[in-house]
Amino acid sequence: MGRKKFNVCLSGLTGSGKSTLARRLVERYGLKRVSGGDILKEIIGGKESLRDPGWWEREEASRAMAERMSNPELDREVDRRLMSLASEGGYVLDSWTMAYLLDSEDCIKIFLKADLEVRALRVARRDRISFDEAIKRIKLKEEETYRIYKKLYGFELGKDLTPFHLVIDTTRLNASEVFSIVSKFIDSWLK
Repeated sequence: MGRKKFNVCLSGLTGSGKSTLARRLVERYGLKRVSGGDILKEIIGGKESLRDPGWWEREEASRAMAERMSNPELDREVDRRLMSLASEGGYVLDSWTMAYLLDSEDCIKIFLKADLEVRALRVARRDRISFDEAIKRIKLKEEETYRIYKKLYGFELGKDLTPFHLVIDTTRLNASEVFSIVSKFIDSWLK
């Protein structure tokens, strides 16, 4: 039974559960995963940066953010690559921008959110850093990224949720509960 190729645009703030959900969606629906953050990491930090899931919350990312602020072409290149893949279909696009840049018929748009403290606990566990350090890194990354996307595209990341078909607060949900909600939504969408 051949299912039409579809995309899932998965967005959300650091520590909201995007990567975990993306892996499970890939497995369930036979999609390929591509991460805008990984593409940007590779452009700025080289292939070795891809082995570090917490790279964006580390010191190396300070240089990356400065580069992004001074050269908007870096983010535009990431988005061009993602949009090209989206045109093929069959992807989970883990990206902060795609839901804002693609038309609704190009992807099922999902946004994950969670309280800052919960996200910081998740990041602290993942990266083996203190809770206070995780809070500091998340705030810095998100504030700078907000400015970049506001300047580049005019949207307010995480504040303007109108492009999304489904918004889930993962604060009190575990990964299996989030996956269950999202997969039921996608199954209904595809019917």
